[in-house]
Amino acid sequence: MSSRTSRTIEMRPAEAADQAFLSLLYASTRTADQRMGACDARTEAMLMALQFRARQTLLHALYPYSDMAVIVERERPVGALHVNYGSDEIRILDISLLPETRGRGIGLGLLRSLQAQGARMRVPVRLDVLPGTRVQRLFQRCGFTLNGANGLYLCMEWMPPLLT
Repeated sequence: MSSRTSRTIEMRPAEAADQAFLSLLYASTRTADQRMGACDARTEAMLMALQFRARQTLLHALYPYSDMAVIVERERPVGALHVNYGSDEIRILDISLLPETRGRGIGLGLLRSLQAQGARMRVPVRLDVLPGTRVQRLFQRCGFTLNGANGLYLCMEWMPPLLT
């Protein structure tokens, strides 16, 4: 992170009280073609909340020991980072920022930190991402490469440099 950003960005473990924010954050990451435009606002909000809960339930079932953190700027939650630290990989399950905080280097700083952890642990950093998105381009700029597909998602990974 840039020195300006790193002074104001912190992370703390997500708590039960963060669920409303995390649900709002999830909805803010859905693009126009992922939203239910034919629904009224109330129905769309209900469906988004259901999708959010279903996704959280699935991730918890698949990665019961994963870490979920809330990204905080000046005591205000602005994003979330959900990571599973395995013995053979670091898997980014979710990295999300509110729209008004994107493009300021926060995500880049988080990715660089996870890459440094992967290098220390000598394991790859992996994730699944929707193709053609802005975040996919960020991962590519950070050295993540395509490693297959998983349904609608592209599987990407970053390999730590070989130790000599």
